[in-house]
Amino acid sequence: MEWAPAAGPPEGFATRPEPLEFSPGDLPALREAGARYVRDEPSVPVRITAAVVRLRRETPGGTGVVRLRVLEGADVPQVRATLTDDDYRAAGHAHLAGLPVRVSGRLESRGGFRRLADAHSVTPVPADEAERDGLLKSLQSPEEE
Repeated sequence: MEWAPAAGPPEGFATRPEPLEFSPGDLPALREAGARYVRDEPSVPVRITAAVVRLRRETPGGTGVVRLRVLEGADVPQVRATLTDDDYRAAGHAHLAGLPVRVSGRLESRGGFRRLADAHSVTPVPADEAERDGLLKSLQSPEEE
């Protein structure tokens, strides 16, 4: 079955599901379910395209941590990743050139933060001037940090 939100709901389904109602007595079970979901959420292999928004490393020539704004490949707004020296340099060059990067790894959720574990194969994604300008403007707009 193929479906898209613009096509409307499939036959036999409501436009919007009925709202759920909870009582104060439901809160402990809901809290436990939420904590369990966060604790047991499996890591997922992904290949994302993202804009480098922050770079940090303790010493030159070592591993570094980057924050990436996800453009495609995962349904999360941002991830953090620890990169090897070579991948960190590639991310830095892409950031300076205003280019997105493509990177592979395992998407994990730890303590509410999304992280790309075992991140590797960082490569800049070619973009024409208009795309690059749009990306740079989107990075300058205030967004949740």
